[in-house]
Amino acid sequence: MCKKTMIANSGDIQITQCNNCKMINVWKPGLLLSFSFSQFYEFTKVAKQLNFDKFFEYSPDGNRVVILSTPFPDICLKFTRAELHDFVHAIDEAMYMHKVYELVHN
Repeated sequence: MCKKTMIANSGDIQITQCNNCKMINVWKPGLLLSFSFSQFYEFTKVAKQLNFDKFFEYSPDGNRVVILSTPFPDICLKFTRAELHDFVHAIDEAMYMHKVYELVHN
């Protein structure tokens, strides 16, 4: 099992990095996403372009949400405005902390 270092925490989103294999894990309630750093970087570019006001739709319960597609057509992530804010904040923090750890440990 990998020893994980917390590199971001915002709302219900936590992002960790494995000290050994360097995989980045995004922890969201009911979901765990794992990325290499290059995959995470590409994922963050797409996620940060998601404009809630421009792309929101209504979920079956009537709440406004945005949908973030993944490379797997049958798997998408949904976010309320607050969840998207927390998510983007967490990935910004994780990108910053990843750079800090790379400088310290290299």
